Formats: sequence, structure tokens, C-alpha cells
Amino acid sequence: MLGPEPPSGPGMITLYASYNYPEFIKGILRDIRAFWALEELNLRYQVHWMDYAAREHAAGPNRAINPFGRVPSLENGALRIFESAAIVLYLYEHVGRAPQDAHARAELNQWCFAALNTVEPLVAENMRWTTYWKDRPGRDIRMKEVREQLAERLAGLESALAGKEWLTGSDLGPADILMVAVLNYGELTPGVFAPYPNIQSYIARAHARPAYRRALARQGARGA
Repeated sequence: MLGPEPPSGPGMITLYASYNYPEFIKGILRDIRAFWALEELNLRYQVHWMDYAAREHAAGPNRAINPFGRVPSLENGALRIFESAAIVLYLYEHVGRAPQDAHARAELNQWCFAALNTVEPLVAENMRWTTYWKDRPGRDIRMKEVREQLAERLAGLESALAGKEWLTGSDLGPADILMVAVLNYGELTPGVFAPYPNIQSYIARAHARPAYRRALARQGARGA
């Protein structure tokens, strides 16, 4: 959703997001997940921008919503919610595109939790050791452990994606937004997905979507 901010009003969604951060975390900072969901669902929203370098997200109105002072947070009428996965799931429920069947909800939830709990910790830690933890004591030992565990997790995801475009249905859904956003950490560690053609194709399909491109352009672009 590019162009001037829409006027606020009843029912207007407000996303609390950051700007003025290091360029290398664009596409990784967790507010991309909320931007992407909003764009996929064609929802009108305004952005409450916060200066990342000045740590505006750690205080003020964002801290009133998110006790941890992180991004993103979201307001919609009386609703105030934090945590990127909770926001993405809420937005899909808000527009009636969440599963109504308990079994389908369980399938969706398992992949959302897998993205955040099974894949993200290792792909993010691998990125950190590869980029800005290069001089930390014990790096070689921990890097070996992380890469072995990450290879096991990625092999599992590679197998799960065989013959599938998306994780839980015929179109991209909340689990895909979360999983691909998590896999974006790998862009800072070239070659990490080289052995996994299904994962590479999955990321490429997601990144080619107009909604993802709009979200990426919107992220961090204060006033855009």
C-alpha cells in the first residue's frame, strides 16, 4: 500500500513499525510479517512510525501495547495486539480467511509454530554467527552444532514442500508468511539453501508475489 497515509478513522488499522535501522535487516525485521499480511489481504492501514536507532519502539505508545517494547504491534479499534505471528493470524481471521474447521486450524497452527520454534532459532543463529558474531569465543564449536541442526531442520522442510506450492493450501497463507519471513535470514548467509531446491523455489514464489514486493517497499519507508 504505497502513497500517502490514509486518514485515520473508526476501524482503521494502525501498525506500529520501525524506520532508520541498518539496511541489512530490511526483510528480516519482524514488522515485515505484518506488512505482508496487510498487503496480501488488501487491508487499509496506517503506520505509526518509530525511530529504531533512537529506540522509540521501547517506550511510549508501543510499549503500552507490547510489554517487551518490540515491533510490530497493531491496533484495530479496541484491539491492541503484539507478536508478529499473533498479528498475522488475527488479520486472516479478521477478514474471514482463517480455517473454520478444528483440523484445518491445527494444521495451520503446527506450521506457524514450526516456523517460529523449529526453523527460526537456528536459521537466525546461523546468520548471527556468520555475520556479526565472528569474533565471539567458542564460535567454531557452536557454528558446527548450529549448522548440523539447521541442515536437519531444512531437510525436513525440503521434504514437506515436495509437490506443494504452499504449506497449508492452494494459496499462500499465514504459515507461509511466517516461514518465508524466517527463511529471509538465510539471505545474509549465501549458499545456506543451495542443497534444497524445494525451499529455493518456495522462497522465490513468495518473493515474486506483488503483495510481498509492496510490503518490502513499505517496510522502513517512513512517509512513503
